[in-house]
Amino acid sequence: MPELFGLPRELRDMIYMSVVTWSLPQPRREDIEDHRWCHISDPESIHSGEYGCSYSTDTIPGTCANLLSCNRQVNHELTQAIERAKRRGLLVAKLDCIAVDESRHAFSWLSLPIVTNRKSEHEAKVSMLSAWADRILFTPQRMLNFSKRSPTPSSSTSTTILENLWVDIRIHGNRTAKWSSNQCPPERTSWAVCAALKRLVDGDTLMRPIDATSAPGPSWNNITIGELVLNVVSPKTSNNLWLPEDYPLDVATYGVVHPRTVAKELLDVWNIIWTGEDFKGAHYHILLERIKIVKICVGGEIWRVRELGIELERGQAEHRRIAMRGVW
Repeated sequence: MPELFGLPRELRDMIYMSVVTWSLPQPRREDIEDHRWCHISDPESIHSGEYGCSYSTDTIPGTCANLLSCNRQVNHELTQAIERAKRRGLLVAKLDCIAVDESRHAFSWLSLPIVTNRKSEHEAKVSMLSAWADRILFTPQRMLNFSKRSPTPSSSTSTTILENLWVDIRIHGNRTAKWSSNQCPPERTSWAVCAALKRLVDGDTLMRPIDATSAPGPSWNNITIGELVLNVVSPKTSNNLWLPEDYPLDVATYGVVHPRTVAKELLDVWNIIWTGEDFKGAHYHILLERIKIVKICVGGEIWRVRELGIELERGQAEHRRIAMRGVW
């Protein structure tokens, strides 16, 4: 790569940073109607709250992971750029959600620059990577791909880690149209987000950022999210068009849902999942095991934080303590 190395280091660092932090532009509301979106409308999806969700089938191009294996110098310099991006909070996976009339929700990947993979003990022993490449970070296309081979006890466990996932939830439409598309429960936005996250941690095809025409198969990766940011973005409109924050979710009237109403909905959903008393609570319980921290933001500002990882550890510790008492 003589042309690259002929540039000053400052310019190379700028190139590395642009590659690491690159993302697609946010889709427009009109874009979600074309054929590149998979729309969920089967009756069974009403029970999970996924009815009315749409998923983009566009392939996310790879970014910097392949460059890490070019040679030693690129690996060294690009790794330094990755660490700088991490310290600045720029190395994040970005998922976009267009919420239309609090009823339809369209999800699309904007960027998935880096995921890391924690190998199983068996994989670590058979790895043939050279010493300088052993720290390589993998493309999401590779690590979120489906394996066509049957797992073996020694090779079926590996963990794909998304350290930071940022989800912009962009509010569109008017409350008067909330019930015109479907008859799902009122807390539609929170369950739509949970549905997309569950497809992600399950390695489902619709949330896998690779060619949608690839032959699907079982996935044996455990996908976890270190920090999940759910950022509610309200349209640029006059505040007097917002409904009151405590306005009932199941009442359709003229006005725009208040962003903190949606934020509260996204916060309260975790309590429902914790109890697991109804179908949706039990259906999405796996998210408590795969997400460590949830930050609810409004317009980019942190509003509430849930330490799901700590809460899960406390719950498991209490369960073990009760189990040690024996059967009464």
